Amino acid sequence: MTDRIPLPDRRPGETRKLTWAGKTIFVTIGYGADHMTPLEIFYDSGYRSGSDMEALVSDLCIALSVMLQHEGVTAASLARSMSRAFDLRTGAEKPASILGLLLDELIRPPAWSAELANRLRAAEDTAPDGPGETP
Repeated sequence: MTDRIPLPDRRPGETRKLTWAGKTIFVTIGYGADHMTPLEIFYDSGYRSGSDMEALVSDLCIALSVMLQHEGVTAASLARSMSRAFDLRTGAEKPASILGLLLDELIRPPAWSAELANRLRAAEDTAPDGPGETP
């Protein structure tokens, strides 16, 4: 087994609204120090309290979180192994299960990703080219 990635006490997170089989649910994704790498996912709400679906989605989130916290495991690598289906009305590809839906959300960049990329580019543009040099 690979080493587990230690999580900082405080980390960025984003709550997302998902729809599966006509039901709206909410999950929160926690990110690593780079603010881009998903390291955990929590089920928030949507299914009836105490229902089998609530327990299933909550357990899937815990299992995904543990997997993502091990070196070499990414949401993209896990998603490649999941089944896909096609919407009969639109022909669009979609996850075949709620596990696939959760992995699709983990792959999707956080809302702040474009802003973060712009800030990093701006910082690189203003940084000196080398030791003792000025831009």
